[in-house]
Amino acid sequence: MTPLYIDVHIVHSAPYSNLNRDRQGAPKTATYGGVARPRLSSQHGRRHSRTHMEEALGSRAVRTRGTPLAVAKRLTAADWDETTALAAAQMLILAADIKGLGLSDAGGTNALLFLPETAFDSLAEIANSRRDALSKAAGAAAKAIAEAKAKAEAQKAESDTEDADVDHEEEGEAAETGPLAAAYRKIPAADRKQLQAAVLEVFRQRNASIAAYGRMLANEAGSTVAGAVQMAHSLATHAGPSQIDFFSAVDDLIQDAGEETGAGHMGDQRYTSATFYRYATLNVRELIGNLDGDADTAQQVIEAFLRAFPLAIMPAKASGTAPHTVPHLIHIAVRTDRPVNLVGAFETPIPATTHGYVPASLEALNAHAAAHSRMLGTSRIADHAHVTLSDIEFTALGDRVDAVDDLISRILGTITKHIN
Repeated sequence: MTPLYIDVHIVHSAPYSNLNRDRQGAPKTATYGGVARPRLSSQHGRRHSRTHMEEALGSRAVRTRGTPLAVAKRLTAADWDETTALAAAQMLILAADIKGLGLSDAGGTNALLFLPETAFDSLAEIANSRRDALSKAAGAAAKAIAEAKAKAEAQKAESDTEDADVDHEEEGEAAETGPLAAAYRKIPAADRKQLQAAVLEVFRQRNASIAAYGRMLANEAGSTVAGAVQMAHSLATHAGPSQIDFFSAVDDLIQDAGEETGAGHMGDQRYTSATFYRYATLNVRELIGNLDGDADTAQQVIEAFLRAFPLAIMPAKASGTAPHTVPHLIHIAVRTDRPVNLVGAFETPIPATTHGYVPASLEALNAHAAAHSRMLGTSRIADHAHVTLSDIEFTALGDRVDAVDDLISRILGTITKHIN
């Protein structure tokens, strides 16, 4: 079957802002072409484009450690005792019997799970259908945990040494998970096998979001999905350092009293401004496969993604910067060979001029696309077009269309011809 990819190339000017922070709160950077540049991480772009796409589709996937807590909440609403509900929900995690997946001290899982939002209801239904067995096991676990805690506390009270205190605390922590697993193992093996099959079936569910962005669950191949969307880190087309903003905040009551002058709080924050090259590619064949051959849903996902990736608002520190610009150019190509990232257009950084960075960035992208067409040929470009705020013609980027809606409609039409 002929490969089918949708490449999305964007040139986007962002104002003085901090769209994507590092651990110290500074704008993220990367060295490319020998110079440091502002950067927006791929995980940042995936998160925002995914949530916007889910909103458009009305189908959400949830990445969380709180699956047992969410399931327990549903069980409590179905008249389960709170303690029993949480223990039963935790036992469903144990039932999956996935190496490395366990429970945390906070009551959730020790690893993030990425599941359709409907999975919590499905897991609650599993627990409700086996309420007697799970309730009995949960009660036994609760009793054992209480006894272990009481014993640990008694031993701790009798001990006068620091080492003994540490040892007994560790024993208490082990007792909190040990009795739960031990109580679960007392459920008949045939019932546990059925529980495992039912829970794994839920863990392996996928919706449009998971089909597009993928999922990895270690040691459970059936739940792992190779995402159809690949997204690059967005790099500034030019060199650029972060900038420090000193700020102060007034204490209104002190000012009203007129007794003191000066700030109630002072600090500094880091910002940057940059023209970014953003790129993502969507493997149409893989998306359809992830959706079990549902081409109609795949078209809906593609349309939602093509709107979300270029236009999703990135709200970091938005209250003080309002960085709600739109791209200067969106170029989309449908390829039948392989994805092509055009970031090489900016390996030599765009120099600063009195015209800014955008015009030269657009021209560099057009020139680099033309070079790729000469080198690779154009026979594998099924279609390509662009929309732009500029008045300049970019002949290497396909036809110019007037609006984003027109561009997306055109690409969807091309995809329809190739998948039908």
